[in-house]
Amino acid sequence: LVKKERRTMYHVALQKRELEKGANGQARRFVGWLKDLIDVDKEELEFCQRLDEKLDVLAVFQAEAKILRERKRDEDARKAAEAEALARRLAEENERKRLLDDVKKEAEAKPGMVWNPQLREYQYLHDPTQETWRD
Repeated sequence: LVKKERRTMYHVALQKRELEKGANGQARRFVGWLKDLIDVDKEELEFCQRLDEKLDVLAVFQAEAKILRERKRDEDARKAAEAEALARRLAEENERKRLLDDVKKEAEAKPGMVWNPQLREYQYLHDPTQETWRD
């Protein structure tokens, strides 16, 4: 019984040794790849740090550019509003002139009209010879 147990323990130890030996062999095979991956990660970290520094520098210029863009946009909007107000004012002025000319033409004395001071306008004189409605 003891010999049987010794053999079992011996076989377990051999299996353990084989597994450890196999695992180490596989681990050794991956060590080179893992070192290469670590180098790649270091390069990526360095790239990210350089990019972060560049972005910090660009942030200053971006802020200034944003302020200038907003000023230009405000200036353009102000100029457009002024141009629109000017165009509207000119259109209203032209409309007033046209209406005033129309009123002046209506208010001008035509042949056969006299000024009525109470109504402050020109009126036709009553001509008794042209009363056709009484005929």
